[in-house]
Amino acid sequence: MAYKLPPVDDTFFTSAPLVVPAVVDLDAPPARVWDALGSDAMWSWAPIIDQVVWLTPRPQTVGATRRLRLLRVNTIEEEFYRWDPDPPIRRATFRVTQQTRPLLNGLAEDFLLDPLDGGARTRLTWTMAIALRGVPAPPKALLPALVKGNAAAIGGIRTIL
Repeated sequence: MAYKLPPVDDTFFTSAPLVVPAVVDLDAPPARVWDALGSDAMWSWAPIIDQVVWLTPRPQTVGATRRLRLLRVNTIEEEFYRWDPDPPIRRATFRVTQQTRPLLNGLAEDFLLDPLDGGARTRLTWTMAIALRGVPAPPKALLPALVKGNAAAIGGIRTIL
């Protein structure tokens, strides 16, 4: 990896030029959704991501790393700085640490699982915070479309549940 990114933490979710929350309700218990989030099949439905490789052995914990290739153009390495697999709140958060092309100034994602209907279903909240290199924040009027697009993207997890 040629380009390192500055470390970010939870404050990036309020300071990033673009923060996109997406919420989907899933007909699967939180434990099954959690397993899908940590699986090799995660993002297999998303054409923008053509490769996902975990670099750390299972079970994942804080410090776990994963490599993704985006559009066969940019490979990023992610480090999970939060990995909370246990009920009642399951949550994972990562930051991008490296990339093969200088496209990002920062990227972090947070996955929060809330049980619904006594644990029979799950509300998955995926929040993406991003700073693109050389690109200012998009107009606020675009945020609803981005939220809808991200909800559709993360909703694809239903294909592996």
